[in-house]
Amino acid sequence: MHPTKARMVHTITDRFSMVNTYLINDERLVVVDPGSELNVRLLHYYIQHILGRSPQDIDLVVFTHLHPDHTAGLAALKAICSAPVAASALVKQLALDNESKGNVLPRISHFAGRMLPDSLQHLDLFPPAYLQQMQLVDIWLEDITGLPEHPEWRVIASPGHTPESLCLYNPFSLELICGDTVLTNESERPRLHAGASRHLLRETLHVLRSLDIRYLYPGHGRPILSLHPLQRYEIAW
Repeated sequence: MHPTKARMVHTITDRFSMVNTYLINDERLVVVDPGSELNVRLLHYYIQHILGRSPQDIDLVVFTHLHPDHTAGLAALKAICSAPVAASALVKQLALDNESKGNVLPRISHFAGRMLPDSLQHLDLFPPAYLQQMQLVDIWLEDITGLPEHPEWRVIASPGHTPESLCLYNPFSLELICGDTVLTNESERPRLHAGASRHLLRETLHVLRSLDIRYLYPGHGRPILSLHPLQRYEIAW
């Protein structure tokens, strides 16, 4: 199958490529994973000087998951646009579960997200601070639904790296934005990290390999242009 629509995704990252922020250039703009204040500054410049558009054209912000290296630039982004923020609906249940269990690790993660420099936040040392992070979210996304106001982009639940991880897939341009579900900065092949559940990761891999993909955009590392970007892969258990 060939793409029936031109490529829409632009990669925004600093010269150290610590984490990738993605910009979907549609009738309105979608920002995916505003990971740092630096990425947001680069994004702002790119929108104005490369695309010739305004940050007010941003009508949606999406988190692929809630690790702080993918969310820490939100405050800076909110200073230049008023777009709502969307994330997996599973976050609400995870927040309730953590609260009922009195889990201390998410609170440590919230502290680390505020105190650690950007260069260390990508290490994913702790689980997301769901109770705190869910306060950032305005729209809850369900599996196999379209993005609000961007119906060509489908939400694909991709648990494994974290339970709430999701990907965004466009079956017309054959693009997949996959957050930390797939990484390309640690190996010559795409690498998937199992996180807490091998079973969930296997299911996610089965779903993603069933998609027709030409452009794969990871949370860390270089995007891949290939007829079958997940034909050869590695799994980190």
